Parts: sequence; structure tokens; C-alpha cells
Amino acid sequence: MAIRKPDPRQAALALLRDFESRFDPGTLPPVPVERIAESHLGLLVEEVDDVRALPGAPTDQGRLSGLLDPATKTIWLDRREAARSPGRRRFTIAHEIAHWVLHVPATTGARHEPGCRAGEVAEDDEGTARARGRRRLESEANAFARELLMPEVLVVAQASETGRNLPMLAERFDVSVPALRLRLLTLGLLPPWMAAAPVVDDDAGR
Repeated sequence: MAIRKPDPRQAALALLRDFESRFDPGTLPPVPVERIAESHLGLLVEEVDDVRALPGAPTDQGRLSGLLDPATKTIWLDRREAARSPGRRRFTIAHEIAHWVLHVPATTGARHEPGCRAGEVAEDDEGTARARGRRRLESEANAFARELLMPEVLVVAQASETGRNLPMLAERFDVSVPALRLRLLTLGLLPPWMAAAPVVDDDAGR
């Protein structure tokens, strides 16, 4: 009988609820994603100059934003990227948490395919059978990360409180303005004129 895979968004919300039941999350947002990784899941978060130099990391995928090593329960982050963009760092941590929650248990002993390229760890998601499978896993991890960092109930409440002030909301959730606007769009919380307006943000590329 086929095992039913968890929905990424529901899995993210379940993780957040479980964290809140065990720990005092403080005032949300922003969601304490690194604390969830370390205190709740027992995952160590480390930074390194070049993720590709780690043992077992792929060297043929270009620069890597992050890597999950299930054997040592470690999330590795690209140090320069993390320093350049704290929001990007948070998103990568959430993305690797997703692999731990969604994909490592399903490997049934097989090693999780390591390494997440910068283009795959995408706040705004824009071959072969193996490549298609990898894209699906990365898409699931991105959906999980967005829900974990920007839970719908919090986004709705904060959008109402701030009058949909995008920079203010992005600061509260500690994400980029483009990522926040995409979240509002998918939840149907932006009026047409705001949805069509271009976004100017110094950190749009993260």
C-alpha cells in the first residue's frame, strides 16, 4: 500500500503548533526558525565558506545555499550569503528543515541527496526523471518554508493591522519584500493596484 505523503503546508503548520506546545515562542512574528531547528528538532545550524567543500556535497551544481546532513543532523549554510541577507539565511534554514521533516523519513535508510542550489532555495519559485523528482522535492521544501516563516493566520492578522504595508510586514516577518508580497498575493490579500505595482527592494535577489 502506498504511503500517503504529508502536504508541505500542513506539515509546516503541524511543526509550528508542536513547537508552540513545547516551548514559549515569544511574540510572533518573526517565527524563530533557528530555534525550531536546534531546540525542537535537534538540528545543528552551522556556516561554512563553501558548502561544496563538505564531505559528500555535490560539486557539479554551482554554488550551494545550504545542505542537510542527516547523519550528523546538521544544516550547513553558505557563510557569505547568510551574512549578506539574514532573511535569506532564515529561508534556507526553513528549506532544510523541510527536507528533514518531509524527505529524510521517506528515504528508509538511503542517504538524502545533499545540496540545495541558490536557484532551488527560492522565496518566489519561479529533463530527466531524476531531475523532475529533484525539482518536486525542492518545490515542496520551498512551500513548507514559506508556510513556516509566514503562517497564513499570522499573515492575515498582521496584514490587517498594518494596512498591508509591505516593508513593515517584511520587517515583522524578517523576510524580503518580494517574498512577503508573493505570500499576500497567494492568499488574496492584495488589492489589484498593489498586486500590479512593481516592487523595488535592495534584497530582491535573495
